[in-house]
Amino acid sequence: MLHDLIRARIADHSRVRPPARSSLAAILFATAMLASCAKGETEEGSAAPAALTDSAEQEETTAAAALQDHPGDAPSADAGVTAPGAELYAQVCANCHDEPEEIRIPSLAGLKTMSPGQISFALRSGKMKSQAEGLSGEEIASLVEFLAGGGESGAIAESARCPDRPITLTDAPVAGWGVDAANTRHARPAHTTISRENVASLEVAWTFGVPNVSEVRSQPVITADTVFVATMAGDVFALARDNGCVKWSASLGDPFRAPMALGQAAGEPTLFIANAQSVVFAIDPTTGETRWRSEAGIFPESMGTSGIAPHGDALITPLSSRDVAAAMNPEHECCKSHGAVTALDAATGARAWVAHMTEDAKPTGTSSVGTQLWGPSGAPVWTTPAVDAENGRIYIGTGENTSAPATDTSDAIIALDLASGERLWTYQATREDTFNMACSPIGKDGPNCPEKEGPDYDFGGAVVHAKDSAGRDLVIGGQKAGVVHAVDASDGSLVWKTTVSSGSALGGVHWGLSVANGRVFAPSSDPPFPIPGYKARPGITALDIDTGEVLWRNDAKRGCKTNFLKHRGNDEPWPECSFFYGYSAAPTSTDDIVFVAALDGRVFAFDAEDGSSLWTFDTKRAFDTVNGVAAHGGAIDNAGVQLAGDMLFVQSGYSLFGQMPGNAFIAFKLASSD
Repeated sequence: MLHDLIRARIADHSRVRPPARSSLAAILFATAMLASCAKGETEEGSAAPAALTDSAEQEETTAAAALQDHPGDAPSADAGVTAPGAELYAQVCANCHDEPEEIRIPSLAGLKTMSPGQISFALRSGKMKSQAEGLSGEEIASLVEFLAGGGESGAIAESARCPDRPITLTDAPVAGWGVDAANTRHARPAHTTISRENVASLEVAWTFGVPNVSEVRSQPVITADTVFVATMAGDVFALARDNGCVKWSASLGDPFRAPMALGQAAGEPTLFIANAQSVVFAIDPTTGETRWRSEAGIFPESMGTSGIAPHGDALITPLSSRDVAAAMNPEHECCKSHGAVTALDAATGARAWVAHMTEDAKPTGTSSVGTQLWGPSGAPVWTTPAVDAENGRIYIGTGENTSAPATDTSDAIIALDLASGERLWTYQATREDTFNMACSPIGKDGPNCPEKEGPDYDFGGAVVHAKDSAGRDLVIGGQKAGVVHAVDASDGSLVWKTTVSSGSALGGVHWGLSVANGRVFAPSSDPPFPIPGYKARPGITALDIDTGEVLWRNDAKRGCKTNFLKHRGNDEPWPECSFFYGYSAAPTSTDDIVFVAALDGRVFAFDAEDGSSLWTFDTKRAFDTVNGVAAHGGAIDNAGVQLAGDMLFVQSGYSLFGQMPGNAFIAFKLASSD
């Protein structure tokens, strides 16, 4: 477990292995760097590689040989498999995981950083479900026990509990992903006192060690006195905002990766969240008791990755799909599922309507190994919708089609009728983007890879509803292609688009934007892959909301030297120099500051007016915690930072894509003026 690794690291008793190299679609892009991996070290990783030459081909051979000799993720020679479940692991798992040939496959050491709940979910319902078919419940339990042990109980020590537990719900500076219904992620003066004049005085107030996880990703809800946190271990905690003591906790099963939201159910304040199985929970925020739970998914493959948008008596609930990963299995009939948005009754969880992102899939032929193929599919809705109550519309962004034929709803910004879910208009940014994880940028594609393979240029982040200086309603979305698009909210016509980075399946604008005072703040992650013709441009760009003109830009800087070979052969979970250092997480702004968080664990505050640096803090370190659970920071992704009063909150640790794991929930506070 991660906590044991942290303790070992702190005590310097032993070295620990790196986190799992995740097998999500975007990581396929990273394997292409083997084709041109340079021998030299690169500080920023932003120089554009030259086209392959004989010398480069020789370097490719050298790089491949080095990786063969030093796979990095393979378990050490003394990692004997004698625990219960070891024989089963050797029979069904070791062939791929003992010495993984690709970065997308977790090693045995990587698997051992995960929680029992994460591994159990992957085998029973998640990405490894097809590989686990035929295993009994007892066998799965044995395998989980071998890989993750029993895990920490997650029980809260009495010393970590609050002596009394008042919970105020009338004031919520952060009630959902976008801070407001428009998804601006703009903290207004009524909700934060942090400014350019005092931001440099921020200091750590307390840290909560999140139990049984190696990544922290569900954005919290924050009220006047309470912080509500959901975890990848399926737990929910209510913490005192001032000191982090635990008011209540609840264990609800499958992982939570989606943001929480605070709304109303039958007139009562209620927390809403979807788990990874697309089961929506309505939770009493004063006690942690579940008021109801509802199956929101429309397919067995449906996933809950997005924040719910409460509106009146309805819960606007987006749905994505795990078909993109299941397609790696040649026996999987790819692909039958698609993205959707569904409206649930806030009081009961009953479904009111569904807006489907494609028509139902039909047989389209067979693969090279004789498996039935289906289409259309995909167009998942990865993140939180923006609600435009005045005009009765919902705005969403979508991802790629996972099988042919391609549709006009993939890689698109779409408006839906708020009352019925009827599609009103579609703006498609990238056409013919059919992609799934059977596709490989190098080597042979799997049987389920579409014949016309696309670039995987999702709108992965939430779109924003905002007004320009003339009062015109716009919908603004950032794409993984590295392009920000602004369209007219009334009909979806393009107003402007601006390129802010080179983009890639892991690059461009990954988790979203922030909009404040006529400016659009667009982060870019752009990992420094040494691929011919690709120039990584991670950073933060401020755009004029009227024209898309670049007002200023601040490039991300690594500040140390490393390269892909070092990253691939690394055996430390928190290397001295992180290979990834771009801005993947969504930003948050105030009237005069924009906050961004980096994949190397640093948090930055930039002046919203000119982009100058105001404050930075490196979270890649061990923390003392208020609950006694060992905690370490790592990569910061997804939710970024949240602001409330004189405090800033950030979750540090994100082990997907080979990034640095962690389990630290950190609260900062402005230093006292005394």
